[in-house]
Amino acid sequence: MKSWKKPTPKQIDQAIAMLIHPQQRIYFFNRLENPEWIEPLKRKGYFQNPPKIIEDAGQGTVKFPMWPQSRYLARMAKETPKEVLEIAQDIESNNPRIYEDFVDAALQMPSEQAVQLVPKFINWIEKSLYSSFLFPEKVADLIIHLAKGGKHKKALELARTLLVVMPDSSLNNSDNSVYIPSPKPRVRFDNWNYQEIIKKYIPELVKIVGEKALIMLIFLLNDAVKFSISNSELQEKDNNSPILEDSSHYWRYAIEDHPRNHDPYDVIEILLQAVRDTAKQILEQDPTKISTIVQKLEERRWRVFHRIALYLIREYKDVDSNLLIEKLVDSNRFTKTNPYEDNDYEYVHLLKENFDKLPLDKQEQILSWIDNPQIDWDWLEDQAKKAKWVRQWQQEKLTIIKDSLSIYWQERYQQLVNEFGNLELTNIFARGVSEARFLGVNSPITDSELESMSIEEIVTFLRTWEPKSTDIFEFEEPSRSGLGSALARLAEKHPERYAQEADKFQGLYPTYISNFLRGLHQALNNQSKQQQEINFFDWISVLSLCNWLAEKSTELNQSLSIYDEPQRTWIESCRTVLYLLEVGLNIDKIGIPFSFRNQVWNIIRLLTQHPDPTPEKESSYYNSNNSYRTLTINSVRGEAMETVVRYALWIRRHFEQLPESAEQLQRGFDEMPEVREVLDEHLNLQIEPSLAIRSVYGQWFPWLGLLDRHWANQSVGKIFPQDETFNNLRRAAWETYIKFSGAYDDIFDLLQEEYSYAVEHINTTSIEQQKLTRIDEGLANHLMSLYWYGKLTLDEPRGLIIRFFELASDKLRSYALESIGRGLENAENEIDPQILNNLQLLWKSRLETACNSTQPISFTAELAAFGWWFGSAKFEDCWAISQIKQIIELVGKVDPDFLVLKRLTILADMMPESVVECLELMIKKDKSEWGIYGWRDETKTILSKVIQSNSDQARQTAVDIIQYLGKRGNLEYRELLNLSPDFGS
Repeated sequence: MKSWKKPTPKQIDQAIAMLIHPQQRIYFFNRLENPEWIEPLKRKGYFQNPPKIIEDAGQGTVKFPMWPQSRYLARMAKETPKEVLEIAQDIESNNPRIYEDFVDAALQMPSEQAVQLVPKFINWIEKSLYSSFLFPEKVADLIIHLAKGGKHKKALELARTLLVVMPDSSLNNSDNSVYIPSPKPRVRFDNWNYQEIIKKYIPELVKIVGEKALIMLIFLLNDAVKFSISNSELQEKDNNSPILEDSSHYWRYAIEDHPRNHDPYDVIEILLQAVRDTAKQILEQDPTKISTIVQKLEERRWRVFHRIALYLIREYKDVDSNLLIEKLVDSNRFTKTNPYEDNDYEYVHLLKENFDKLPLDKQEQILSWIDNPQIDWDWLEDQAKKAKWVRQWQQEKLTIIKDSLSIYWQERYQQLVNEFGNLELTNIFARGVSEARFLGVNSPITDSELESMSIEEIVTFLRTWEPKSTDIFEFEEPSRSGLGSALARLAEKHPERYAQEADKFQGLYPTYISNFLRGLHQALNNQSKQQQEINFFDWISVLSLCNWLAEKSTELNQSLSIYDEPQRTWIESCRTVLYLLEVGLNIDKIGIPFSFRNQVWNIIRLLTQHPDPTPEKESSYYNSNNSYRTLTINSVRGEAMETVVRYALWIRRHFEQLPESAEQLQRGFDEMPEVREVLDEHLNLQIEPSLAIRSVYGQWFPWLGLLDRHWANQSVGKIFPQDETFNNLRRAAWETYIKFSGAYDDIFDLLQEEYSYAVEHINTTSIEQQKLTRIDEGLANHLMSLYWYGKLTLDEPRGLIIRFFELASDKLRSYALESIGRGLENAENEIDPQILNNLQLLWKSRLETACNSTQPISFTAELAAFGWWFGSAKFEDCWAISQIKQIIELVGKVDPDFLVLKRLTILADMMPESVVECLELMIKKDKSEWGIYGWRDETKTILSKVIQSNSDQARQTAVDIIQYLGKRGNLEYRELLNLSPDFGS
């Protein structure tokens, strides 16, 4: 160890005399490298009362002051660990910077001393609001340091604290009438970093402590599963059951990596993979531990742990044949006492791949279970039904091992296939048989049998077949829904054949017709996406069926004799007709021929008179916070009114192909009076009071203006009535328009009064108190788009742009400028210089307004949004960077900072002086110092470029920044000074 010279009393007194001012203390402690000063400084009280967090509720900022003393101690810990340890143990603070310094100190100490600080770190992590947010990697480094030093127990204790899984704190609603989503377990820091910590450090920890690390992860995963289940569900679990259901077959299709697995960044998924990979890491070194690890996993009762165990047995199946046999020849796992319960992906594959490797007596044992299933189905009184279920269950099990069956069992298996149709392996796990056979989608006939029939035979079967039960809870019985689904699959597979004879399906239950049309609709969709080639489609037959269904829908309030099905079934059928017409009116090649115009219109006209949505349905929708648009697309009349506009556009496209198109297009609705009649009819409040229907006019107004500008102009007052009595109608049309339609110059001319009304009625109070609504955002997007293309200008003193920025909140103004910035960033082609000039004029106006304000702070969010403009790189660099500097000087921030720093990094080579000045401003204006932590990589890149540049001024500014950061305790930048050719000269 290096010999250090003790300071003399005179030197100590001289130093103490200079440590009056904060800057002098920072300079002194940052330069001090002699551990012999610790004791005299300690006696003078310089290692007491570290700075606490400074919170400014008014500004909404949190600041973590640096303590140069703790930085000095961290550097000295390697030289005098005992002295530093004594001081650290006496320190109490809520400041994460202090604890980060002492973690650094512990990393420099031998494990014997470092381990004594673990209780203090754990206590702080558990109690602090800012726990490990700033330095989880350093805590992870300490865990490895302790483990390497033989302090396994404390290393794991600290690891469990760092990686702890906690219950969802957001779900605290005790009102049983309110829907509460499934809880999501949470961790101390963001999920992405949590995953990175586990990936980087757990393998290293496993190398040192072995299975103990796996056991820790198993406990963490157990908590994650438990905290993913509501308290009410937990109370309902059968405590006597050896395996507790955790729904893992829904959120984790396969324990192995699989494209059907869910979000890999969920905490529960991260830990599942950690347990799996850690177990594999241990087994790669010593496969004989397979039985021990399986035992540890199966001590946990949640289903997912037993699935991981099966996965590992499958991966290491040749290691322990007895264990393989034990898990395969497990009557409980094989039999599955609940016929609704899914099989595990892992067990199915393990059995499929290893059945032929089992001893013959074990194979016979499994086959005996299939031959005589010991399943408790006594609750099912219908013996015929029970016998059918048994045969289906037998087919399921034989499907798994079909490749290893003897001739006798192959024949048994084929008999079941002939009875029930083929069953794929994927139908046996993860919503397999339980969905295909037990949830009311079971067909009384297989697809192949149905396909072998003629159309006449199919129709006869559909007309005459009757389900045994109409009880909606008889899920296992074949149903009309199941038969209809089979029909839909065939219509999608052979659309030419079924379309040609579609009219023969008239008179059937609407369930069948709806499914039939759904299959044709999907086939046409596949054609439009080039996923299926259809050479012929008989629209006249299909339209005949659609017309019959539309006519029958008018009988909904009457006795329907053989058509007596629930009203919702007829509603769904009518909506399916409209979906089919929508694709037929838009698809090329095999779309609806124009010669069928009258037939198409007859269907649409009938459905525009449909009673759905009723006033009662509409009221319930709005009481549930649904939008007008939501009801429109979920009701027959709403969809029909949208199809009216699609029909009109279909006619227009036809006219555009004719030689005399200009005249016909000019005539608008005079060429399609049927459209005008329906549109006028549903603007009559005596006929149509629905807000959902009024919203259709709002959403489609730009297209209505395209179809007939004169009609649109004449109808503006009806669509957007100015009488306050009808304000709800106006709101329904306007809100749907502004949310779902783009901004168009010609349409703006028709709706200028509506835009002015919307601007004058901006509710700044509600906007400030909550997130912007889609209405706020829509209005801002429209106005900025209209300004972008020159329709709106800044010339009018009371113009829309001026008034919008006068009345909008800082948050809404910020959104408006951000929307422009995002448009600039996403623009692939070069932007017209005139547009860029107009945008610069807008920015100049906004910046001047803020500068002239007595409260520029009220423009913070708006001005900060210029970061999007700057990051787009569409403006001249000198101008853009000068604006950034002015913004930071005025309001202290710019957003998004990551985009600004990314651009500054690129510009550092070309304009180092301006770039480093911006960086200096950002750092010095970062009051909370959060940014300094988040910008480390970009800051180092910029400073390293600038400090090697040819600009003396830029290099000096970079040196100043490094020294400034060093004084605030950020010493990692000091090494960059070595890159400067003139540092120290």
